[in-house]
Amino acid sequence: MSDKLEVGINIVSDQTTVQLTGVIDEDADFANIKNLESAKIVFDFQKVSMINSCGIREWIQYLVGLGTNSQIIYVNCPQIIIEQINMVQGFIPKGAKVESFYAPYFCEDCDKEVKVKINSADIQSFKAPKCNCSDCGSEMEFDAIEAQYFNFLKQG
Repeated sequence: MSDKLEVGINIVSDQTTVQLTGVIDEDADFANIKNLESAKIVFDFQKVSMINSCGIREWIQYLVGLGTNSQIIYVNCPQIIIEQINMVQGFIPKGAKVESFYAPYFCEDCDKEVKVKINSADIQSFKAPKCNCSDCGSEMEFDAIEAQYFNFLKQG
């Protein structure tokens, strides 16, 4: 897989889904998604492997330039994207929502870390949902500080 960011677009009815694949860095090119006109724009981050500080700057500049009245949804956000949303003002536009994301869990019995996909709607009182290991069936521990990791849910 190339490290260069690849951007795929899928338009169905009044929703545009933008699939981001690769690295978001200073070379990230968002030119082909500058003038999106759908009622709903979904950014799918599942295949983003890395983001650096220059990539964060490029992403925020892209969002500012987008200037849309569309509903913006982030889906399949890996831990690296959640960390940026939590730390960097403007990484997610005001009024936008994170619909789904990956969170770190640890199975003590198997001694392994697993990224578990969670829907934001499943988070109650900023507590991680219970999750069992797919290998041994034991309940896994959430492997981050809940109040910090789920801080992004306060935005919007």
